[in-house]
Amino acid sequence: MKFLLTNDDGYNAPGILLLRDKLSKYGEVTIVAPHKHMSGKSTSITLGDWLKVDKIDDHTYAVHGTPTDCTSLALSGLYIDCDIVVSGCNNGHNLSYDVLLSGTVGACLGAAIFRKKTVAFSAPFDDYTCLIEHFDEIWEYIIKHNLLSKDYVLNVNLPKEPFKGIALARLFYRKDRYYYDQKDNTYYALRDTQEYLDMPEDSDCRLVKEGYAVITPISRVPFDEKQYEELKKKVQENE
Repeated sequence: MKFLLTNDDGYNAPGILLLRDKLSKYGEVTIVAPHKHMSGKSTSITLGDWLKVDKIDDHTYAVHGTPTDCTSLALSGLYIDCDIVVSGCNNGHNLSYDVLLSGTVGACLGAAIFRKKTVAFSAPFDDYTCLIEHFDEIWEYIIKHNLLSKDYVLNVNLPKEPFKGIALARLFYRKDRYYYDQKDNTYYALRDTQEYLDMPEDSDCRLVKEGYAVITPISRVPFDEKQYEELKKKVQENE
């Protein structure tokens, strides 16, 4: 098995190096990741401009661009042969609507354009204990149940200890509060997140807080068939 490994924290970040070592047990790993920290870049991509690439070694490339640049370049510029695209392990969770902002998930969404099986891993801030101690169990669960697909991105968030197990979860849109501290003409962005006990029992945010490694499918296509049919019906009714 061949893996293309990327992230949004940088090619030499602790999370990607730990994940490289874990994946090496299952196959060949090639890293194509940003040269520096690129968190929050979502699916931003460079077009009509040059991308500098530093070849660190035969299996590591540092791209002076976004996470999506990395997967696009790896698959259609460097022509790296891979069976699965893996992103992470991110330093910090990617839950709820944060998947829309995440460069970790964005790299996978970029790879999904090329019809690749993709999976993103994220851990609590500065805590890779679950990745170190339970990765094999989680990876083998994913393979055993045939959860990888070209039709969606698999988003995996790891919990703090104690580890209670693995759970499929719904993506839940938290009701958060955004606010800003002002100093002259500058603003410092802050956010208070919704209390997890107020969330559904099968939500990604709640389950990871309760100690589960949560697995959530993320659509690779931002289109809702049901909403389309409802809009179509509204138009027909008013013609």
